[in-house]
Amino acid sequence: MPSGTLMDLHCHVLPGMDDGSPDVATSLEMLRRQAGQGIGAVCCTSHYYASRETVASFSARREAALKRLLPALTPGLLRLLPASETAFFAGISECPDLERLCVKGTRTLLLEMPFAVWNEFQMEEVAALVLDRECRVILAHPERFCAFQGNRERIRRLEQLPVALQVNAGALLAWKTRGLALELLREARFPLLASDCHNLTRRAPNLQEGRRTAAQRLGPDFLDRLDRNAADLLGLAVPGTNP
Repeated sequence: MPSGTLMDLHCHVLPGMDDGSPDVATSLEMLRRQAGQGIGAVCCTSHYYASRETVASFSARREAALKRLLPALTPGLLRLLPASETAFFAGISECPDLERLCVKGTRTLLLEMPFAVWNEFQMEEVAALVLDRECRVILAHPERFCAFQGNRERIRRLEQLPVALQVNAGALLAWKTRGLALELLREARFPLLASDCHNLTRRAPNLQEGRRTAAQRLGPDFLDRLDRNAADLLGLAVPGTNP
């Protein structure tokens, strides 16, 4: 199956790394489904928690998972980009191994903020990531944090740094979250859409479905904007067409 032109920036497809794919067979089927949706590049964003392991340990596990998966992957199916979904931790802006958590070959970091009301210390740490460490921060699934008092305004503040907002495709597909997800995408300076897929059932690859909803509600030209932002953050060529 030929690779596509789209990019999925948030995927838990590496086998045995976290609560995503449990084995190589599942990973391969997830990747086949993504390729079938026109996706050509996948960021392997396994969860990283500083309270559980070191960056060196995480990187070694990630490399081992890739070595199990790559030999079974059909040549030319997809390009896999080692990365992480890094949970915020105190001192993250001073982490000496921060680059190993970024998408390989870039300074782009997918950051998961705390599931709580964010405090000023946390906001300052994110600012330091951008301004002092010169990281290009992507805020993972901001729609999940808006229920906490004041976080919606804090998201707007982070965007001024700037920080990109990565909405999950699933949020566009559920009526309870669709309005908020569309609003976040519409208002974002640097909107992004990704699958955050974990498995083949409840959290299966669904980026193309989310893109269809985005095109219907925000216009087909909005997909071009999403693709340009993703390509810029990954240092890849901008896709020429949208399926």
